[in-house]
Amino acid sequence: MEHEWDWEIVVEDIAAAVLQWAEQTAAAKDAEAIVRRTSLQAGVYDFIRFEYRQGSINVFSTDDDFTSPEVYYRGVPQSNRLTEELLERELLPRLRTKLGRRLASLQQSPLLDFEFTVAGTFWTSDGAARRVRVLHAVEPAKKQRLLEHMEAYIRQELQAGKSPTDELDTFFLARHLVNTELCPQLDAERIKRICDLVMELNKPNKEKLVHHRRYLIQALKHWVEHSFLPAYYEIEAKEWYRKEYQLKQREEQQPDENAVELLLYTAVLILKYEPAYSRGTALGYLDRAKELGSAKAARILKEGSGSLKAEEVSFHSEKVICQAHDVFSTITIKIVQESPASYAKALDFILRLLNGGFPRSFQIKLRSASKHYLPIKGLARSQTHSFFANALQYPSLYPKLAAYARVAMAEYEWYDDGAGDKSCMPGSYAVFGLGLADRAYFPLVRQYMAMVDQEHQSVQDHFTSAWLKTYGIEPGTIPTLTACLLSCTDAFRLKERAVLEADEHLPALVRSLRRKEPFEAGHLIDIVWGGRDKLEAKARKEKRKPKQSQLLALLKLAKHPESHTCREEFA
Repeated sequence: MEHEWDWEIVVEDIAAAVLQWAEQTAAAKDAEAIVRRTSLQAGVYDFIRFEYRQGSINVFSTDDDFTSPEVYYRGVPQSNRLTEELLERELLPRLRTKLGRRLASLQQSPLLDFEFTVAGTFWTSDGAARRVRVLHAVEPAKKQRLLEHMEAYIRQELQAGKSPTDELDTFFLARHLVNTELCPQLDAERIKRICDLVMELNKPNKEKLVHHRRYLIQALKHWVEHSFLPAYYEIEAKEWYRKEYQLKQREEQQPDENAVELLLYTAVLILKYEPAYSRGTALGYLDRAKELGSAKAARILKEGSGSLKAEEVSFHSEKVICQAHDVFSTITIKIVQESPASYAKALDFILRLLNGGFPRSFQIKLRSASKHYLPIKGLARSQTHSFFANALQYPSLYPKLAAYARVAMAEYEWYDDGAGDKSCMPGSYAVFGLGLADRAYFPLVRQYMAMVDQEHQSVQDHFTSAWLKTYGIEPGTIPTLTACLLSCTDAFRLKERAVLEADEHLPALVRSLRRKEPFEAGHLIDIVWGGRDKLEAKARKEKRKPKQSQLLALLKLAKHPESHTCREEFA
């Protein structure tokens, strides 16, 4: 039965639900052990939220709308008479006082961070969901200890450091540097120096360096999206996570130069190190900075980020002229004289750019008397494609093209002028051309195929067809054919299946698959035989014992997830 609203009962129910979350979480997690991992973590949780609807309370420890509640609390049912006015006037003041008192004893616990926010969602009588920040508490002693630990870490591990640092330390340090509760006065130059130090110290391990950079960029982006931009823009969320920004009317529109400098630094980091799909975010930051009056943002958009030296972004000779713009990821190449030397100089220019941090997902704007394309259907007839096809006319450039491809290939990156089903990973045109030109480049083809993201590109299907026409199926081509087939999309179908089923070819296919994962063997069976059921039926009908055993071997490789014995059996 519903009751009339009793503010004290409602407040007591919400406080009880929050405390139940705290007790339940403390019992499930060893908070002491968690915060001992790094001196830069003061507590485990800095945020929880609850949803209140007529006595029912759900509590969550994340802001993700798609997670399940950690606490389902059923309090005293209340009538649906809560208005926005009553929420602000009657409920929230009482609730803030009650929660502040109840959580005070937990503030010293490692369960809660030095600052802790409680957010709440209430359904009002008109059916609307009202989201409010109920409480934001700061524990001064914890905050002071954390500041001391942070400054000691910067002095000892970064400024005086000689060794790579721990990823967890970077995760927390990055967030602390842009936390206005810890550092009210934003010092962009200091933050930039610290970020650069972290990246410099972790250069020796490229894989870990990627993680350190990701944590730095994530923290900076969070500051941009949740602190900087909301201060100057009305932000409206659209579909597919798209946002629209409307400049606020402010008496003092010009923002703090420190903040704008950090915004620009964030944009440049994204352009240099994040995958191609993040470039729109960086360009959006530059546009916002330009709208706010930043001359540097306008200059970056016109000339580039400035993170590369002038001699790295420009090259002029009598045979070729090259110019690069890292913000828009474009490389302009004018071939003055068609010759191997001209293309060699252009390739050297591109390699220097990529080794210097130029975005992998670039495009070439080519001015040339020649316009060649690879003999492969389905590729974009772009200027980038034409440049590499032109260079492939000169066999003396093959080693340089292979060197370029090895540097250029990168997951989650695509040439900027091949959209939709013509999208392809950097290095594709060089690899495809070399793979068709000479068997010596089969290992490069296999290396490329191992990196292909078949969910986002399909041009490898067209290359595989062209490659098969060039070399056919024989024992020596099967390792490379296997690599190609494993990277082809589900839409690919092998027309030469009968040749692959020959007695001299099937054993080589099995050998090529024995070190692969079962799902990979299953994918190959799907695109060659149309599925495991069809292959099994074929094996049952096969009269010749050797061929039947090899078909069954393929099925075993696809069916036994962890079976090393079956792999050794067919080695």
